[in-house]
Amino acid sequence: MMTYIKNLDIRSFRGISSLQLDNLSQINILTGDNNCGKTSVLEVLKSYDHPENLKMWGGLLRRDQSVSSYSFYEGFYDLFNINAEDKRIEYEVNVQRQPLSNSAVENIQVYARIMEEDLTESEYRKIQGLSLLNENEWEGLVHTVKKMEIHIVINGEEISVGNIYEGQKVTRSSKKLLLSKPKGNIVYISPSSHSEANVYLTDILKYPELYEEMLEILKDYDENIISINYDNDNKYPGRGIYKILSKSYKEALPLNVYGDGMKKAILLMSAVLKAQNGILLLDGFETAIHTSAMNRTFRWILETCLKLNVQVFLTSHSKEAIDKVLKCSEAVRNNTSLYTLYKEEDEISVRRLSGEKAIEVQDKMGLELR
Repeated sequence: MMTYIKNLDIRSFRGISSLQLDNLSQINILTGDNNCGKTSVLEVLKSYDHPENLKMWGGLLRRDQSVSSYSFYEGFYDLFNINAEDKRIEYEVNVQRQPLSNSAVENIQVYARIMEEDLTESEYRKIQGLSLLNENEWEGLVHTVKKMEIHIVINGEEISVGNIYEGQKVTRSSKKLLLSKPKGNIVYISPSSHSEANVYLTDILKYPELYEEMLEILKDYDENIISINYDNDNKYPGRGIYKILSKSYKEALPLNVYGDGMKKAILLMSAVLKAQNGILLLDGFETAIHTSAMNRTFRWILETCLKLNVQVFLTSHSKEAIDKVLKCSEAVRNNTSLYTLYKEEDEISVRRLSGEKAIEVQDKMGLELR
């Protein structure tokens, strides 16, 4: 069953206080200046997969792993509109489940009450992921810390309550919520995801025809590529790596030694299969893809999304990349909407164009799409 979002109304999230995206298509391009809310839109959509799960919200935190002092408390605080006294996230989605064609409007709210609480040394170390070797030594020691009491409400019903403490290093959800099923199949790819060489190739290897098509596209990155195989580690099952066999080299090489273009292309193409009948979120989708390879790569990704019932949301502020998407094929263009976001102070306005109209505005009228 395909999950298809028709309208999205963000009422409060990060720097967004009001943003409506209506008449969404199967392929949706979000563009605009930096800091206009493009990535925030994708984060909201990502959260819709499992909004009742506090651990999922923890996955949205833009934490710099190199800064050890930046805690989950600070990260959660940054999810809320910093200019609003009321610490609340709220959005509404109009979603359609196909082929049943029944639609429903769901309202998601997350609000926080900030207070202080006294914690014993044992409790304080626990939230920091530390152990207490000698409890007697610290007996009676109390820390007064800030606490954020998080309430998650869906369609007016409070689903879960959790606490985030100042200095906390991990998030926890109840076992019941962790085992609950996500609402849809939502896959999020960040601009830097390819650098870790993590891909979804196990999905695409199940489809010989699509696998062969992918190899043909990858010749734009290595003209001598023969195959991609999973090399399992016999000592540690499940810890194998993907290797690329190419006539350019004497033996198969791990994917992570290839350039960013190859890794990004494989990640994007394999993610399409992972998102089948669901939603694919591509943030800065053109990152690391050379312009000479954009035509075939983008066409295959988006036409395959149409075949596999994948709704796509992609962000970009590259004029050339947007142009490549709009002109890669008639089928893609006819199923694409382009949303340009404009931010003025605390307000975000939106201009929506169909794929056909976007080309006309750009080529015939000479207007800027971004």
